[in-house]
Amino acid sequence: MRSRGRLRSPDIRRSWAAWRVAGAVIAAATLLAGCSGSGSDSKSTAPPAHIAVTPKDGATGVKPAQPVKVRVEGGRLTRVTLTDADGSKVPGKLSTDNATWSSRGVLDFTSRYTVTASAANADGAPTTSRTTFTTIKPKSELHTAVVPLSGETVGIGLPIQVHFSAPVENRAAVERNLVVESDPAVVGAWHWIDSETVRYRPKEYWTAGTKVTLHVRLQGVDAGNGVYGDEERDIPFTIGRAVRSVVDAKALRMKVYVDGALARTVPVTTGKKGFETRNGIKVVLEKYKLKIMDARTVGISPDDPDYYRLRVHWAIRVTWSGEFVHGAEWSTAAQGRERVSHGCVGMSLSNAKWLFGLTKRGDIIQVVHSPTSKTMELDNGFGDWNLSWSEWTAGSAL
Repeated sequence: MRSRGRLRSPDIRRSWAAWRVAGAVIAAATLLAGCSGSGSDSKSTAPPAHIAVTPKDGATGVKPAQPVKVRVEGGRLTRVTLTDADGSKVPGKLSTDNATWSSRGVLDFTSRYTVTASAANADGAPTTSRTTFTTIKPKSELHTAVVPLSGETVGIGLPIQVHFSAPVENRAAVERNLVVESDPAVVGAWHWIDSETVRYRPKEYWTAGTKVTLHVRLQGVDAGNGVYGDEERDIPFTIGRAVRSVVDAKALRMKVYVDGALARTVPVTTGKKGFETRNGIKVVLEKYKLKIMDARTVGISPDDPDYYRLRVHWAIRVTWSGEFVHGAEWSTAAQGRERVSHGCVGMSLSNAKWLFGLTKRGDIIQVVHSPTSKTMELDNGFGDWNLSWSEWTAGSAL
């Protein structure tokens, strides 16, 4: 009998072996194709993100007030750090869409900075950037001396004065970074006295009780000609009660008003012929309980009949050229009757002491009807109020 099992001929066995080999080759090929395909383990096919930094890599002479900017194309920023040579971080802010980053604040002079940025493209593939730059070395640094002092209580007529340590060529940039805030708010403007001095006053006198703050924001500001600002500070001050005195050089009377009400009428003497007291609105500059007044300081020599050297009590200065309001016991008989002084406003010692105690820097002393064409000069103290508002604002760089 024949066996019921299937018998394979040699040809059939050879064909089966060939199929097994072919199957192995196909399987291997399929496995290799899976390593470079587009499955979950595949590499990114999106273009890489491109990071751009301003200032450019290697830049020198960068202005400290210039913000550092980082932007990305074809992706989103994931991290940005700006550090100085010591590794300290400079703050910055990322945009809501993670497309840009900008530094905050002002950099130091003559310093090296490093910007390190990371970004990811549409597929999440990372890109990194590292750039460096150096800030400018200024020819000189700009500092300020400010009137009034921080915390001072001053009169209704005191302007804000900023005196600079170097000439300012780029006045608009500097003026823009001197910010005045007040409560209540006022309409005011800056006026350049010269290249090193600028003053601010309201359109009208300050209101008593006003709180004022000058914000000096000059750090890194380009003042021109290689000069850069190097200050960030605030100067708060307060306007005290309104004290305003009006000297009538014809009637030889001074009326003193406190908060708008007449407080006292005082007999005075003013400048005699050739020494007439200047007309105009003057502002109290400084006070002395005792002041030695020597005529040589105003160009009168000791051999001149008009020479004097006096011990003067309760002296209130209103011009740098030598005008004071003071006690003058030697001219008591002339007070209220004739002009006998060398330009000052003289009164009795008791009246002078009373006025001295009432007065503070910035109070107003106005002279009217003096027989002279001379008016208080702008730079001979604070002659600011003798300019009209249009004349005043014309002196602003803005």
